[in-house]
Amino acid sequence: MSALARGLDVLEAFTADAPTMTLSEVAARTGTSPATARRSLITLEHLGYVQQIGRQFRLTAKVLSLGGAYFDAMSIAGLAQPILHELARTIEHACSLTVLEGNDVIYLAHVMSEGGPSLRRHFVGARLPAHATSTGHVLLAGLPSADRDAFLRQAPFTAYTANTPTTRAQLRTILDRVVEQGYAVVRDTVEYGAAAVAVPVRDADGTVVAAINATASAVRERDVDDVVARLHLLLDAAARLEHALVRFPHAERSA
Repeated sequence: MSALARGLDVLEAFTADAPTMTLSEVAARTGTSPATARRSLITLEHLGYVQQIGRQFRLTAKVLSLGGAYFDAMSIAGLAQPILHELARTIEHACSLTVLEGNDVIYLAHVMSEGGPSLRRHFVGARLPAHATSTGHVLLAGLPSADRDAFLRQAPFTAYTANTPTTRAQLRTILDRVVEQGYAVVRDTVEYGAAAVAVPVRDADGTVVAAINATASAVRERDVDDVVARLHLLLDAAARLEHALVRFPHAERSA
């Protein structure tokens, strides 16, 4: 079990900021000795998950197979994909579906737009902090009061930009507004130049189980206004997904 845990730690050490690393860098990131890191890397290379080029190691495409079965089973993502494609084509902005896991939102589906911006980190399986994202605000607002209060007690939260809500009072005000208006809008909260509008997706019992968003450019105010002006299209997409979940109730449970 310890060897498996160390191997998974090595795989998770490779990120967008560190796509390739030397043996010593892997050891430093995983908090292990170079000898231990080397054994894990040799095993992962033998299994085809890691490739060595000179002194550098990098992940191979086989790593995607680790999550393949999980995403194949996530029927909510399958149900959402065609809906997001149509939405992105209509509003000409990238669209995503996320769920809440711990303090993060996880992207289950994402469709890029030919004309609008799409953050590099918005891809299936990516995690972003819930307190700094539009879908995070929608999902947190949809939590039962006790769970929402428990999340807020973790403040202060990490600041990614000068606009990131970091205090309990700031985030509570935002979530109360989301509850009242039924959608969330963020600008420059997780990185500068990025904005998004998000709406909730509910199950048959009215519980918020996911969120759909459309990204826009925070630099061009008209882009954000354009998405907000077509909020009804996001709400319609969410309603279509909710209807699909009623027809296929196993899909939400498998997410």
